[in-house]
Amino acid sequence: MKTGQIYFIAVMMISSVMLFGQTRPSIITFQNPYPSVLPFDKRYINENLHDYDNIDGSPYLNTEFVDGTFYIKDTVAIKLPIRYNIYVDHMEYKSDGAVYYVDSPQILSRIVLGESVFIYLPLIGKGSYVELLESGKFKLVQKRRVDFKHSESKPMEGLIRSRYESNTDVFYLLNNQNQPFRIENMNSVLKALQDQKTQIETFIKQEKIRNTKKENLVKIVKYYNSL
Repeated sequence: MKTGQIYFIAVMMISSVMLFGQTRPSIITFQNPYPSVLPFDKRYINENLHDYDNIDGSPYLNTEFVDGTFYIKDTVAIKLPIRYNIYVDHMEYKSDGAVYYVDSPQILSRIVLGESVFIYLPLIGKGSYVELLESGKFKLVQKRRVDFKHSESKPMEGLIRSRYESNTDVFYLLNNQNQPFRIENMNSVLKALQDQKTQIETFIKQEKIRNTKKENLVKIVKYYNSL
């Protein structure tokens, strides 16, 4: 087992007091959604320091922690309360009353969060969590996005507070090497699934699919995987 895996499990299982007996706060920046993050290999977040009183909206998929499971390369399953911070792309978990986030997501094979399954893809951006919608010869995944808007003053409207706003989600198709193909339009879908292009085009016409909405993409990928 790699050192990162051992460290991750240790953090999960050992008291935060034992792990972090000596602490030093880092510099706080306005853009940082965590008012204080302690500079350890395994980052520690004091939940009591979260302060969203002056920020509208939420950076989270699920504001409250929900029952979840981390799977480490399919060999270890660790059940903990989990929530997903979309804005900073962190999977947070609670242990012994303290809040942490996974600092080495590449060791995870998947995360079950409530009724959703997430995987970590190093080839999307600098690495990102995505929700798994369909599995098979090709996978369909959804990348959720949240933007942070700074406070601003507008004529006739006055001061508009800082806020988190949902942005348009992005969908990807993954081949069996987990190489991502970003879906921009129907042509990008056909290009990714080009080995069955004729059948897919026929299916799209029969089903009268005219856009790349989530439910349509699920239909297409489900059909492709059945061929």
